[in-house]
Amino acid sequence: MTSHVNAPSSGSASRPVAPVSAGPLPKEYGVTRLVILPRDPRWIHAYWEIAPYTWDEARKQYGDILKQGRSVLRVFSQHEGKTDHFDVDINVEARNWYVISPQGGGEWHAQLGLLLPDGRFVLLAISNKIRLPAGQVSDVLDEKWGILQADWERLFELSGSGRLGAGSLDVVKMLAQRWELLRSVSSASLIPSSPTGASWGRMPSRSTEKGFWLVADTEVIVYGATEPDATLTFQGRPVALNPDGTFSFRFALPDGQQVFPIHATHRDGDLSRFIEFKVSRESRKSQE
Repeated sequence: MTSHVNAPSSGSASRPVAPVSAGPLPKEYGVTRLVILPRDPRWIHAYWEIAPYTWDEARKQYGDILKQGRSVLRVFSQHEGKTDHFDVDINVEARNWYVISPQGGGEWHAQLGLLLPDGRFVLLAISNKIRLPAGQVSDVLDEKWGILQADWERLFELSGSGRLGAGSLDVVKMLAQRWELLRSVSSASLIPSSPTGASWGRMPSRSTEKGFWLVADTEVIVYGATEPDATLTFQGRPVALNPDGTFSFRFALPDGQQVFPIHATHRDGDLSRFIEFKVSRESRKSQE
């Protein structure tokens, strides 16, 4: 048997049924909560709601002095068994805040409250716990990831550098520089830095001179945030924002000056903001 929703009666004019709209999300849910999320190794995003009953309880307990309190996020970190914390002044009406951490890694949680003039902390909400990425290259070296010289040659061939056109000379140079760097690392000896004695690469033969070497490279990380429904371009190209309006880019930084223009436009198209970064790199090498 087939059922129909809002089927017109016999003889009546057929009219289209309007779709049911859920409507906009509410700004408040009437529940006190504080949530923190890891954005990257140095940034934590916090958002919260303080329900009226929480404010009422605080006023009953502390009275008028509560009006003199300063809204803060008290952020706690735990690294290698050591616990520390710091306070971040906030606007509690903002409902969300970005907090920069002194270091990456470790376990983090936060408390939202009011810091009174006499030093007392009025706790309003406690967050969940998170772990931040380390923000550095792992010091664990696993020899199973070592790549033989023949594999390097094959990878470089598959990168398509030989098929790049004449207009891509700069790209060819950059690929060649990075290829030489990677090849030099793979052929050099790496002294184990982990207690397991693991190593990566190829150990030099006894007939070579001192196997002393140094390699380094640079990268650029550009990050920021705007309204989640804004239109954003980076170097003239459209960028898809994260649901909370954040964005980030990471890429290699070759020698010379690089320009990174960022342009955000309001969803109505009547407002815009512009930020431009200019970053330069000049490499120098010496051997004594």
